[in-house]
Amino acid sequence: MGCVYRRGRVWWIKYQDSNDEAAYEATPARTKSQAKELLREVEERAFRERRGLEPRTLNPEGWTVADLMNWWLTNYSANSESHASNTGTVRNHILPSPMAAKRLERVGPGDVERLLNEKDRELSPGTVNHVRRFLVRAFNKARKAQKWLGRNPAQETETRRVPERIASILTPEEVLPFFQALVPEQRPVFATAILAGLRKGELCGLQKSDVDLARRLLFVRRSYARPSTKNMKQRVVRIPDELVPFLEQAIGEFPGPWLFPDDHGAMRTMTWQPEDILRRALKRAGIVTGYTHKCRRKGCGHEEPRPDAEVRRCPKCNFLLWPKAHVRAIRFHDLRHTYASVLLMLGANLVSVQKLLGHSDPTITERRYGHLLPDFMAAEVNKLRFGLGALATVPARRNSLELAANVPPAVTPGLQSEPQTKKEAESPPKPGVNSASCVARGTGFEPVAFGSGGRRSIQLS
Repeated sequence: MGCVYRRGRVWWIKYQDSNDEAAYEATPARTKSQAKELLREVEERAFRERRGLEPRTLNPEGWTVADLMNWWLTNYSANSESHASNTGTVRNHILPSPMAAKRLERVGPGDVERLLNEKDRELSPGTVNHVRRFLVRAFNKARKAQKWLGRNPAQETETRRVPERIASILTPEEVLPFFQALVPEQRPVFATAILAGLRKGELCGLQKSDVDLARRLLFVRRSYARPSTKNMKQRVVRIPDELVPFLEQAIGEFPGPWLFPDDHGAMRTMTWQPEDILRRALKRAGIVTGYTHKCRRKGCGHEEPRPDAEVRRCPKCNFLLWPKAHVRAIRFHDLRHTYASVLLMLGANLVSVQKLLGHSDPTITERRYGHLLPDFMAAEVNKLRFGLGALATVPARRNSLELAANVPPAVTPGLQSEPQTKKEAESPPKPGVNSASCVARGTGFEPVAFGSGGRRSIQLS
């Protein structure tokens, strides 16, 4: 049987814990009745724990958040393809935080939210979501392994909204000049990226045995040296006829079992940077957004933006200006976007494109790869035709004196204003662009009776 007693100004309770051992604990109670109420709650909880009705402790291992994250990295993240980046994120953004030293039972949603708010000021929303996702996964895995028996505080926080990025894809007219600017031995891997829509890791993991030219099939089985792709699924991609000669070149010329090896015949790793090759080729092909002409004289510092690369001279010292091209911000992964977008523009079925890309849901394909070229969208929106062109009126251009004096523009010809005098009201309306006698025929619109105040309305016939 427990008891309460006072030592100085602090009320203490004595009780038998879940292991039938005497336990002493200071309480925040200010009166004896409050201390008794706390003792009653503690004894009830210890009784239920002794009978197995409640877990003896929520944190049987006595872990802190740092212990939890290190355990998750060792046992679960180590088997994933992104283990290196996961380790860097955890060690740089979670382990140095004050929350890492807290025991798990003392961590609440507020602690996680404070950490995320701090990271909002220095990281992008996508990286902050990575930090949150790692905490959520670690708590969930610990609950399944019965290393933690409480709730998941990270799951009660909200994800950050990530701005959607509009991918910069190659237009069909830019593909041929781009390939002409590539070195011949660089063309097979870029052709497979554009004509098969493979990811960089899938291209590096392709072996010559994965190509069936007789049946025009490409078996995507791995990402780099890992025995599976990003979504842990293998898929079959149809080889278009235009890709066949590039694959024949790769099989016949490149050494080793890999389809696109490095200079030593080994598999390309994650350190391979094809973006450098891509942007240099775009520069040579003239696929740029503009040029900055800089003076070649040391210390002059003159530069000027120009849309072309014509030779110019510095207006200060008459030295030649060096044109520096600005390449579009395009990634190697955007070639995969080019593949999907052009297929959709050519009328390919969305589900078929989803299967070719290896997505689990067509909505993912539509949301991430459905950004069509502006020229194609212009052709689509121009299908909206109601015959309204003849009804439009162009207001007269106001001169600078009227703009300076803030004078309202004159009434546009053809639009009748409110009648001001009796003579003006009794006179018939003058023929204008919008008068009943000049409404365009064959547009689907017909004039009806004038409304009050001289206004007229039209209705769809």
